[in-house]
Amino acid sequence: MTDPKNESFGSLFEGLLKNPTTFIATIRDNETPAPLIGKLLLITLGGFLIFGITLGSFSFGHQLWAAPLKTLMGITLSTLICLPSLYIFSALTGTSLGIKDILQGMAGALALIAGLLLGFTPVLWVFSQSTASEGFFGFLVLATWLIALFFGTGFLLRMLTQSGTTKNAPLRIWIGIFLLVTLQMSTTLRPIIGSSESGEFFSPGKLFFLEHWKMTFTKPTDELAEPEENPTTTQPPQRTSSKTTEPQKTENPTQPGSSKNNPFLNE
Repeated sequence: MTDPKNESFGSLFEGLLKNPTTFIATIRDNETPAPLIGKLLLITLGGFLIFGITLGSFSFGHQLWAAPLKTLMGITLSTLICLPSLYIFSALTGTSLGIKDILQGMAGALALIAGLLLGFTPVLWVFSQSTASEGFFGFLVLATWLIALFFGTGFLLRMLTQSGTTKNAPLRIWIGIFLLVTLQMSTTLRPIIGSSESGEFFSPGKLFFLEHWKMTFTKPTDELAEPEENPTTTQPPQRTSSKTTEPQKTENPTQPGSSKNNPFLNE
């Protein structure tokens, strides 16, 4: 790999996918990390922006700009929150990587995650236009995110291995922390898929992400359930029988006009 400053965005992403070992060696030898970090962050920006637009296309409206904005906010805040702990957990492994190397490695991991998400967007777009179930579409988005995060953070593990250390347990713990932060951040910035009932940019209240998933998975069932009919308004009028409305005429034998008591008619 040549000087990162002279590499195109496509070459950088291709290097992350096909030659991560060479890419990591370039990071270790790079004395001016700013240009490389800048290009990797631009790849990250583009990938997450298109991924967010795909999420917003599920419900359209203001979500076409709100979902991409929240997606970028979520990954940015999650990275800033977890970046100090990444340096600490990396140091616990005894690696020779410095802060400059870790920053470049994190930028490379984010670019790889964004590129993988970008590859899944056509599949997600098909389901965003063909299903109305937020639970099912949310499950696909979650599965996509887990796959992308698995390979993206694997770049950091490979980078740690190439530094000469075999003690990677602390970094694996950090990966779990980063995963939890991103999942909770998606709940904090909700709604990203669909829209809130009140129409607000952020849904009020505090929720754990598992509680949010439970509400999302059960929402389509509640919305599709038919309302119960009101018996006072839908009950058909009762038809009365002709026997009750037209009483039978019976002769009273005790009445004066009865033939049984008339002596002139009975011989």
